[in-house]
Amino acid sequence: MAKRILYLLRQTPYGSSHAAEALESALVSGVFDQTVCVLFKDDGVWQLVPDQDGALIGTRTVGKMLKALPEYEITRLFACERSLAERNLSPADLVVAVKVLAPAEQAELLADQDAVLND
Repeated sequence: MAKRILYLLRQTPYGSSHAAEALESALVSGVFDQTVCVLFKDDGVWQLVPDQDGALIGTRTVGKMLKALPEYEITRLFACERSLAERNLSPADLVVAVKVLAPAEQAELLADQDAVLND
């Protein structure tokens, strides 16, 4: 039976390997037919900004990994409303489409999961 797994991504895309590793874990979960969704929160919303180039610092480009999520049937992507606003970002600024959630909606999403994995 498929589990509902939420990946809560709060790390900047290039400050460490946490963001890329969490996205890889989400992709693996998708391969094994789990019901996966991703919530970008705090500095994790920076992962959604386009025109990133990880090659400049010798790492993978997070934006390219994000674009691969639908190929693994991971289409439920969310972003924290407050985190976007604090960084002057809007959904139109992002590399992938996300549903923007208010705090109460985030709490509902978290409560509906079998597992929540932090980056």
